[in-house]
Amino acid sequence: MEIVIVEYGTELYAKTVALREKVLREPLGMKFDKEFLAQDTDNIHIAAIEQGNVLGTLLLKPLDNKTVKMRQVAVDPDLQRSGVGTAMVKFSEQIARSRGFERIVLHARKYAIPFYKRLDYEVVGDEFLEIGIPHYKMQKRII
Repeated sequence: MEIVIVEYGTELYAKTVALREKVLREPLGMKFDKEFLAQDTDNIHIAAIEQGNVLGTLLLKPLDNKTVKMRQVAVDPDLQRSGVGTAMVKFSEQIARSRGFERIVLHARKYAIPFYKRLDYEVVGDEFLEIGIPHYKMQKRII
């Protein structure tokens, strides 16, 4: 497995979008639209790949010169709990740090809280609904 930065608009990017839709949207009866995907242009796209297949993906969206938001984290359902997500998060932290960011924030689905806590992210604030699902804001200082 290799973790790479994906260029927006490429064939590999299209594969990451397909995985995000399969894992994050289809179970909710939702699909991406062009307006939503247009938000991807200023994000750092990260993917775990093996033999041309996308195993997992996540995005980092710069919020200001010190903070990025991790979003749209998706791992192929057959590979969840195999280390793919952990490898991508650790890689994304290195990339963010190398670009001068000091903090990563994210909105974690309630069931994903233990995963992020194992990686030293902390819950900040109360539960809230996002796309109809319970979420928590989490953060980690990366310097």
